[in-house]
Amino acid sequence: MSYITCGFIGLGLIGGSIAKALKAFRRDVRILAFDTNKETLALALKEGIADEAVSSINERFSACDYLFLCAPVSNNDKNLTAIKEILSPDCILTDVGSVKSTTFRCVEETGLSPYFIGGHPMAGRELSGIDNSRADLFDGASMIFVNVNADESVFGRVKEFFLSAGFGRAEVTTA
Repeated sequence: MSYITCGFIGLGLIGGSIAKALKAFRRDVRILAFDTNKETLALALKEGIADEAVSSINERFSACDYLFLCAPVSNNDKNLTAIKEILSPDCILTDVGSVKSTTFRCVEETGLSPYFIGGHPMAGRELSGIDNSRADLFDGASMIFVNVNADESVFGRVKEFFLSAGFGRAEVTTA
């Protein structure tokens, strides 16, 4: 079986829930994770949420087919700069932030716009952290994509990918 490698930068409530949903719905996904919290990474490995954890954003992320920016939006500038030189030209980059203007600006500045499709899952909880993440958090929920400039076939791939992880709908809107 060939695997799809999904990288996660940030494994809080949303990142952890997407990773858990992928593991629950797809057998062909391998998860590579980075989080600044070492306890979060240890828990992700222990519970099988991640197949591999790294202590920094490094060349391991060049193997990703999808890369999810799930850390706080305020960290995107730093994280996008870190992945700029290592991102595969075949990787699809997306985020889960509710604020897009600073992310879009940084994506443009780093030259990553050909790879980027902004995203925001329409689900959540009043709790935070990987401890509160759930594989069923997105069951039937909408995944909103923002300002999609990607090739139609790339967007189709992303849309199908999210629907295969339990999302009910995929919609496109402006920021």
